[in-house]
Amino acid sequence: MGVSATTFNPVPLLSHDDTPNWKVIRMPYTAAGGITLALVNVGALVKFGAARADVIPAVAADDAVLEGIIVDKGGTDPANTTDTTVAVALTGSFDKNTIKYADNAQPISAAGVKRLHEVGIFLDACVPGGGFAP
Repeated sequence: MGVSATTFNPVPLLSHDDTPNWKVIRMPYTAAGGITLALVNVGALVKFGAARADVIPAVAADDAVLEGIIVDKGGTDPANTTDTTVAVALTGSFDKNTIKYADNAQPISAAGVKRLHEVGIFLDACVPGGGFAP
């Protein structure tokens, strides 16, 4: 089966760092504040749920508890449309231009950038076309 535009949607999350050092885990996604799995995008910020068994979309009010960045969404595979998990990067370096709050608000506040830095996520200012654009 070939790659389809509905299942393959590249997003340039990588920073210009030559060793991005991503640590990624797959977690169940729980909608909150009207931000469902269908509405959240790759590159969105998340926080852990109270039991740390799932992730919840993070908005600007959550700057103090930001924990990761969505790098892959479940439910996009036609053979498994009931998958409600997301792959979350817990560490690494990312293109600051493509990372947003779960409600698509941007830029990330200074407090949010500081919190991400504390948990090992670094946002680098890259060229607008992505980290590897000419």
